[in-house]
Amino acid sequence: MDDSESLTNSRQPPAAKAADPDIDVTIDAPSREHEERVLLMLRGDDVRSASDDIRGAGFTTHVCASVEALVAAMVDGAGVAVIADEIVAGAMAELFRVLDGQSTWSDLPVVVLVRPNAPPSALASMQAFERHPKIKTTFLQRPVPTLSLISAVRSGLQSRLRQYQVRDLLQTLEDEVKSRDAFLAMLGHELRNPVTSIGYVAEIFDMSAEELGPERLKWGAGVINRQVRHLSRLLDQLLDVARVQSGKIELEMGSVELNALVRQVVESFEPGARQRHLTLNLQERPVVVRGDKVRLSQVVQNLLDNAFKYTDDQGAIELRVEADADAALTVTDNGRGIKKDALPHVFKPFYQDAVGERAGAAGLGLGLAMVDNIVRLHGGTAEACSEGAGRGTTLTIRLPTAEGTAAVETEKSDAPVPALRLLVIEDDRELANVFAALLSSLGHEPHVVYDGAGGAERVGKLHPDMAFVDLGLPDIDGRDVARRVRAELGEETPPLVALTAYPQQDDGDSPFDDYLLKPVGRERVEQVLKKLAPRRRQAG
Repeated sequence: MDDSESLTNSRQPPAAKAADPDIDVTIDAPSREHEERVLLMLRGDDVRSASDDIRGAGFTTHVCASVEALVAAMVDGAGVAVIADEIVAGAMAELFRVLDGQSTWSDLPVVVLVRPNAPPSALASMQAFERHPKIKTTFLQRPVPTLSLISAVRSGLQSRLRQYQVRDLLQTLEDEVKSRDAFLAMLGHELRNPVTSIGYVAEIFDMSAEELGPERLKWGAGVINRQVRHLSRLLDQLLDVARVQSGKIELEMGSVELNALVRQVVESFEPGARQRHLTLNLQERPVVVRGDKVRLSQVVQNLLDNAFKYTDDQGAIELRVEADADAALTVTDNGRGIKKDALPHVFKPFYQDAVGERAGAAGLGLGLAMVDNIVRLHGGTAEACSEGAGRGTTLTIRLPTAEGTAAVETEKSDAPVPALRLLVIEDDRELANVFAALLSSLGHEPHVVYDGAGGAERVGKLHPDMAFVDLGLPDIDGRDVARRVRAELGEETPPLVALTAYPQQDDGDSPFDDYLLKPVGRERVEQVLKKLAPRRRQAG
């Protein structure tokens, strides 16, 4: 505080000098240490008395010796301004100019101390001041009782604190809108390339069979398969974030050995690992945690994805597993690094750090958000460290170790599923027929119905081993189809699997045995068949 210097000068009435017209008078972002202070511009002994009273009540004061100082202090940040009426009357234009420059959220509270016998001209100025739309004014007649002054200051500060809350909310919303717009732009970029590649292959496949040839057919099928997998990963990321935010993600907990998990995940990164010299530093002894193996694999994959994405060719990446009180998995790279001010935000959905942006590498900004969410669901933590641009990044997750030396759960049997009679209830004819073709390629006997009512009736007549039901049927909701089938067949009801494009699932008494999120990959279909087919055979 600088009260001592200002009070000495304020013993004599300060002149109401005009403010410098070149001063930036936009009250936009008050500094934190100034945004609750009380500005004082009074005459004679009033300034000392008011300052002592206000500071005695626990508030910070700042005495202004001139209108220029008052304007500068308002711009720098203030909670309340206490001003004498004669100063207001002599500096109306300057005060209006600075107060007009306030942001939309700002309405600086001003307490005006009015002389008991103020001249008509001063009273007219006060009325103009009160009517100003950007000034929240309280008038107190001098001499002002201490209690009244403190009450007015406290009320003004409370109002100002609410304004700061609005400011912070507006800033948060603005940041979210910017993140959303950046995400949508990046999503368009990420979708454009695979869709274009698939479109080119479709045009090539319009050629006659003789022109196409087996080699080109095989090549085109490979392109489509790779690009569809890429699109599926993008959609899975979006759906996973939606599941987490809606509280719909479920973990299938078991004993997971981190060293083995890392080796399995790294196999899918083998070409990139060789190019960027991925080094593994794993423990000789097992490091066992309690967790969902699929989700923890996703965590490791996303950490490596991030390192590969932002580390140039021939760069170095290290993945280390350590264990003491907790299990720690750390991925360190010597790549593009993260700016200091970006570190607190890297685990937020859709966030992109400009240091890492380069063509084809930015991604959707969802990978690290999912890492943080999944690790938190496991009772762990995730943190990011970087010395700045060009100085690499270290990402570390910590997970509680499993108690004792529990054996790691073994993989389920890969025995093939016998041929099944399957029913597909889906109103999108092309999608239904393609899905049926996929089931047929897996060695099963698919049947297709394109409406809900017909599908529910067909289940009772066909007695399939399993039925796949689209939730968004036009005539009857897929859930109602499932409930109708269960009410009719009772214990004879086959396993029912929902087909849906939405991550939200039923709460409580779901009529389905499982859910398939579109687009459905071959591996996921096989998982569901292996999981539910034995149940049908046992029931039979």
